[in-house]
Amino acid sequence: MSEETVQLVAQCLCKARTYTSSLPSSALPLSASCCHCDSCRHLLGTLYLSDVKWPNKDEDLSALEKYSFSKNLNKFFCKQCGSHMFSRGTKSGSVPWVLTGVLGKTPNLIRYDNHTYVGDTVDGGLSPWFRIPHSDGTYPKFWREDKDGDEVSPESFTQNTPPGPGAVASPEPTRFRCHCRGVDLVLRSAADMAGRPDAELPWFVKPKTYKYASTLDACNSCRVWVGSDLMSWTFANLSHIHFAAGTGGDGSVETQLPSSTALPQTVSDLREAVTVDAKDRDPRLGTLAAYQSSHDVWRYHCSRCGASVFYAVDDRPDLVDIGVGLLEHPGGARAEGLLAWSLTRVGGEDDSKGGWREGLASGVEEEIKKWRIARGY
Repeated sequence: MSEETVQLVAQCLCKARTYTSSLPSSALPLSASCCHCDSCRHLLGTLYLSDVKWPNKDEDLSALEKYSFSKNLNKFFCKQCGSHMFSRGTKSGSVPWVLTGVLGKTPNLIRYDNHTYVGDTVDGGLSPWFRIPHSDGTYPKFWREDKDGDEVSPESFTQNTPPGPGAVASPEPTRFRCHCRGVDLVLRSAADMAGRPDAELPWFVKPKTYKYASTLDACNSCRVWVGSDLMSWTFANLSHIHFAAGTGGDGSVETQLPSSTALPQTVSDLREAVTVDAKDRDPRLGTLAAYQSSHDVWRYHCSRCGASVFYAVDDRPDLVDIGVGLLEHPGGARAEGLLAWSLTRVGGEDDSKGGWREGLASGVEEEIKKWRIARGY
C-alpha cells in the first residue's frame, strides 16, 4: 500500500508564479529555520526569515528574478509583485529552500525549530515572542549566530538596556534601506510632535511617548507578499520620510533634514513618481518599484533585491506602512527608541485559522502577553 502524500504549493501574491511538489505525510511537520540576521531582515522588510527544504531538488526557478544575496546564496522573488519565494545555494546541485510565507495552510505543515543569528538583533528582535512550546512539549532553540555556535535564552537576551514603558521617542532620524541599498531612506522621529494636544496627534503616534505604533501582521496578502508568516509594520506620514541625503560615510544621518530631501507628500504623488517613465523619474527613488495588489492598494518593493518597503492605501492619502526590518535603529531590531509595539494581539490573526499558522499566531500573542507583564507595560 502506497504511503499518503501531501502536496506543497508555493504561490506569489499576484499568482503569476506557482510551484508544486509533494512529499510523504509522514515527513510532517517540516522543520523550519528562522534567521534573524541583519541581512535577512533587510532582504524581506520584516524581522526574520523562515524557510524549509523544497522536496523537488531540481525545481526550475528561472521564471523568478534572481538576486545574488551572497557569494554562496541566491534569492528568488516574483519580479511583478515582489513576493520572495525561494533560496538556493550557488553551487551546482544545491537544493532550493522555500520561504514558509508563500506556502498554504495545511495543518501540521511547519514547525519553527531553530532561530539563528539572534545576536544580530541587539535587542532580541522577535525571538522572545517565539518561545512557543511544540505539541510534544519541547521548545525551539535559539542561537547567537549559526547552529554550531552558542545557544542563547530569548527571554533574557539583549545587548543593551531597553527603554522603559514611559520613555519618550529618541529625536534622531533613523535610516532605513533594503539589502542591496537600492532603496535608501530616512524616517524622522515623531518626537518633533511633542507638545501637541493628544487630540491633534495622528492615530499612529502614541501620546506622551511620541513613538510610532508598530504591529505584527498575519494577514494572508502581506504574508505572501513578504514571504514571512508574520510581517512587522510601523506607520508614518510621508512628510516624515526623506531621501538619505546628508548622510556621512559612517551611515549616520544629519538631525536636520532639509525639505528638499522629502519624499512625495501623498500616496498618489508617490505612486506617480515611482511609475513615471524612467527618463522623468527622480533618481533618488533608486530601485523602488510599485505593484497594485487591489483597486486601492499599492505595495512598494525593491526591484533588485525584492525587499518589501511600503504599503499604501488610497483612502489614507498621507500615510504609509513601513517594513520594520529595514530600520537601522541603534537600539536594535525592535527599534524601541522609535516604535511602540502593539502588545495585545497579532493583526490579521483570523487569516491564520484552520491551518498550521493558527498555533503560531496564538502562541506569539501568548508570549507577547508574558513579555509585556515582565517588562511592566
